[in-house]
Amino acid sequence: MALRRVIALGEALIDFSALEDNVPLREVSGFARNPGGAPANVAVGVARMGVASQFVGCVGDDPFGHYLIEAMRAYGVDGAHTHTVAEQTSLAFVARNEGDPDFFFVRHPGADVMLRDEHVANISLDAEACLHFGTNSLAEDPIASTLRNLVTRAREAEAIVSFDVNLRPVFWRDLYAALAAAREMMTRADLLKVNRAELLWLTGEQDVERALLALVAQVPGTVLCTLGEGGVRARRADGLDVRVAANRVACVDATGAGDSLIAAVLSVLARRGVGRAELGKLSRGEWEAVLRFASAAAAINIGRLGAMNAMATYAETEAFLEMTVRPS
Repeated sequence: MALRRVIALGEALIDFSALEDNVPLREVSGFARNPGGAPANVAVGVARMGVASQFVGCVGDDPFGHYLIEAMRAYGVDGAHTHTVAEQTSLAFVARNEGDPDFFFVRHPGADVMLRDEHVANISLDAEACLHFGTNSLAEDPIASTLRNLVTRAREAEAIVSFDVNLRPVFWRDLYAALAAAREMMTRADLLKVNRAELLWLTGEQDVERALLALVAQVPGTVLCTLGEGGVRARRADGLDVRVAANRVACVDATGAGDSLIAAVLSVLARRGVGRAELGKLSRGEWEAVLRFASAAAAINIGRLGAMNAMATYAETEAFLEMTVRPS
């Protein structure tokens, strides 16, 4: 069966983005409120691409939580499994840097960690679904146990399992536990997304090439590795190795760039009806087309302030691609 919808599970939170560029958080004079949280960003990115999208998670029964629910609904995300709880919505203060943004989180604990089995009991998982999540949801119970059970259900149902490491050390009391959790889930992933730092951290290697070889030997699916200005790679244990260069654009805000990329990848797979069985057979040419599209979506994202509200539409991404390949 073919992929038709994406289910993103995890944190939805408020990003308070610095109004100044390249200023340390302690010196920032003001912030803009933006809806965010990596899985929530992915859910919005998928919906913006015209693909059925659902966000599964908890937010606080507070002004910020209700704002997040309304924002995701406005972007076309199915919120049937977005729940409000007594704990407060998590907050992130974000410094806008040239490279990766700096974060300071307020989450003690946040509403997002309160997702329980009863919240997800009625979620429909089958071969037309993709379950997407990140490492942050494995740091604390009850959401960690809920997620592990849902991944088991997803694999039994032949749904695609998409795992973005997206490590945030501040959420973990013990980084060895974070490493164990990430390594556990990568062995269950049909699609694994990492950045350069996460790639080296997962493998214990210092060289990207050696690290990729080590990682694909342990992952049953396809590894996507983002390398900043070095572009993005797709690797598979059968020898598939695809490289797509990064688009040269002015960076306004890098928050959500990786989320926009994986959202675009999942959207293209859904638009093409690529299920779990087909995913492992995609050719070099097919992956090149997918990654070029996803890189264009990420380029659009970093040219805007915010994360969720900066996600590109399918039409915008197609137009960007046409402009980049048009002869001067």
